[in-house]
Amino acid sequence: MTQSCPDRPSAVALRASRRGVLLGTLAMPFLGSSDARAQGREIVLPMSGGSFMDAVRSEVTEPFRQATGISVRMVPGNMKTHAMQLLASRGRPIFDAFLGNGDDFVRLLDANRMLPLSPDKVPSIEEVHVKFKEQWQGYGALFDYFSIGLSYNTQLLRSPPRSWKEFVDRTVAGDFRNQVFFNSLPGGVRGPEVLVNLARALTGDERQVDAAFDALKRMKPNIFKFFSSINDPVVMLLNGEGIIGPGWDGRVFVAHDESNGRVQFIKPTDGLASNGPPMGVVRGGNEDAAYRFVNFALSAPVQKAFCEKMFYGAVNMKVEYSPSLANRLPRPDEVNVPNERFMAENMSAWIERWNREIIA
Repeated sequence: MTQSCPDRPSAVALRASRRGVLLGTLAMPFLGSSDARAQGREIVLPMSGGSFMDAVRSEVTEPFRQATGISVRMVPGNMKTHAMQLLASRGRPIFDAFLGNGDDFVRLLDANRMLPLSPDKVPSIEEVHVKFKEQWQGYGALFDYFSIGLSYNTQLLRSPPRSWKEFVDRTVAGDFRNQVFFNSLPGGVRGPEVLVNLARALTGDERQVDAAFDALKRMKPNIFKFFSSINDPVVMLLNGEGIIGPGWDGRVFVAHDESNGRVQFIKPTDGLASNGPPMGVVRGGNEDAAYRFVNFALSAPVQKAFCEKMFYGAVNMKVEYSPSLANRLPRPDEVNVPNERFMAENMSAWIERWNREIIA
């Protein structure tokens, strides 16, 4: 379930009621009134905001305008609300291209709101690694991907674990005392992705979440915090409150460099939790211009510029990172991208179980 700043807000944490969607739709400016949009010289794109939006503007939409003459009007806000408004819209859709949460993209696909990204329309789709597009069945691809591995305080831990399984076993054994932290499931910090990745690491199958819940129950006596802010891992490591726990690659890299190596990132040998925002072309919008934009956004030069600025992984296989990042950013073969439909279908039951078995 797909980065807030820099990681987008989790689909799990953002729930919109029918009344809220209707009110939001009424309050939203009519996006189809632009003369430029009507003439095919502008597209409208939903956006979360913050540093992610700033980087999209500087590395994607502005270069696209310069190259094509087509402007991209980004509408910041709650990504789940954007998706619900698109689903509720009648006539010409309020957005021409979509970039957002994975479970929302599933709903848009089911509602026949998206167009296929065929190679004749989007040549760069063929350069996207299969791992980042296969579940979208030809209708979308991730724009970028984040990675969550293990992060630790190098002054408090001299011999870190190499895998998630070793992390679980040593946490249970008390090797890290009671200074372990872990993602909250419903806290908007990629808890679902980490949960299914843990299941995969322990059993080889992300659907075997019983194994992940069992591991967390055994680890719980030595987990001092289930965090709900993406800033928490680095903060807890730097102030000595935490010794080890899951952490975001880019944020840990920055903390490592700024703390003279006091914080370090581990790429577990059994795979990193990963995800990203799928993007695609909305049916009935400014389709030709939207196709050109998606093709541009997925192209290697644009992917390289954006991902190096944000410390995200590039989905385009032709990207060659700068030397400073080449050995840092996890490769596609090192990450596990979860099945969004599987997570969406099970989220309510997982949260109930989490509250009953882990938090209680």
